[in-house]
Amino acid sequence: MRYAIGLHVTLNNYKKVAWTTFLLIILAFSLVSVSSGLQSYSAISSTGMVSYWPQVFVNVNLSDVIGSNNLSLGFMLSYEWKIWRDSAVRRQLAEDAGFKMVRIFDFLINPCSYWNESSRSGIFNWANVDLLVQRVFEVGAEPLVCLGNLDHTIEIPLGMAVNSTTGLPHPESFAAYCAEWIRHFKVAGLHVRYYEVFNEAWYYFYRNWNWNEVKAGYFLELFNTCYYAMHAENDQILVGNDASLHRKFLDYWKAHEGFLDFLSFHKYDCDGISMGDETPLLRAERRYFVTDSLFYGINDARQIWGANLPAIASECNWAATCVNGTDPRIQQVVGTVWLALVLRTAILENVQYYLYFSFSSSKSWELANKPSGGFGFGMINHDDNQPWYPYYLQKLIGTNLSIRDLIIESETSSNEIRSLAWFHGGTLNILLISKINETRIINLQGVVGQLNFSKIDNNVSYLTPSIQIGQVNATDALITNGYTVILLQSSI
Repeated sequence: MRYAIGLHVTLNNYKKVAWTTFLLIILAFSLVSVSSGLQSYSAISSTGMVSYWPQVFVNVNLSDVIGSNNLSLGFMLSYEWKIWRDSAVRRQLAEDAGFKMVRIFDFLINPCSYWNESSRSGIFNWANVDLLVQRVFEVGAEPLVCLGNLDHTIEIPLGMAVNSTTGLPHPESFAAYCAEWIRHFKVAGLHVRYYEVFNEAWYYFYRNWNWNEVKAGYFLELFNTCYYAMHAENDQILVGNDASLHRKFLDYWKAHEGFLDFLSFHKYDCDGISMGDETPLLRAERRYFVTDSLFYGINDARQIWGANLPAIASECNWAATCVNGTDPRIQQVVGTVWLALVLRTAILENVQYYLYFSFSSSKSWELANKPSGGFGFGMINHDDNQPWYPYYLQKLIGTNLSIRDLIIESETSSNEIRSLAWFHGGTLNILLISKINETRIINLQGVVGQLNFSKIDNNVSYLTPSIQIGQVNATDALITNGYTVILLQSSI
């Protein structure tokens, strides 16, 4: 009996060893193929091993134009505004990526050292503002100036009074302050077109999702007064507010004759570090694009407003949490996949600008002072000016997609893979996004010949990020090993 049992165990062990060896051989081939990039995909497919993973078909219809692109990319300058302004390296990084808009806060630059409430005038030193705006224009972008802040605390010029009833500055006083900005830029010959009146005003009238219609009325009076005063100085400017797509706000604004020249919104799709990947990746394509109980989708908002207003995503990132540190996924591949999904949807939904929050952050400071393991909100490492994956992705798109580029039909057989195809000059571009952290086999249809590829995935660590480049034949199967963004390009 002991001998029989022992033999049975030995045979089982032999089977386990054989099966394990077989799996290791498959794994070894897979690792070799993945590490060598897209060029090796056909070699893998010829072995028959690709059948172990689900296949996805991407059909590109070169003759079916479905629209044209209106999206340009940009970024927010927060506390790093002066370092960016004075750093030739950082300004070159911005220019190299093709960024077209830079959002700045008035209260961080603070050109008004004191505001006289009785005379409704202030003491201004515009030197820092003017140089920053000039630098923005020099890199091929234009400014979006946000005047005032209601994010948790009110930010207005020193000396400006707060109305004890409303908790806001007096409308005529803040309107005079806003008009002073327009007047100055006109005199200085700086063509600044875009303005927001108060950052994140919903903290005032919609705190914790509790709508306060009385406060909304106070803010509407303030905003409209500013709108009139600013346009009196220059009727070519555009003035908006980043609460535009909140349903209660837009309904109230429309019903009570509020003014808006463009729709702007802040898009952060992950609520906290404990939230898994699935919900933010789902929200990437839905929140502010598809109407839900809290927010209007962009096109629904335009219909309600009765005008095809420009749309600006004026502040966006994977997550906004920062009390105990930022989300480590911001600079990782999954955060970059989220960003790719947002940009793809923004292109299809006719958004004019997408602004990433923010340009740079210090990895060393975050790791030394916060327990989350995050690197801050930036797409550039503040310590050494080295880009992270969100920058590389935006550079790929910003340098290969222009206004009025034709978007062509592309469909995938699975929602796990998203595609976007367009013509840029004489080049066909196909963006593929794998939003599942598993292996998938992608087969292209409707495209022939050799394609150049640029790829972001976990084969190159986010700690030392770089774009993987090479060539692949259109008839070869493409293997995505988890979260992946690929840009395929071919001359036409």
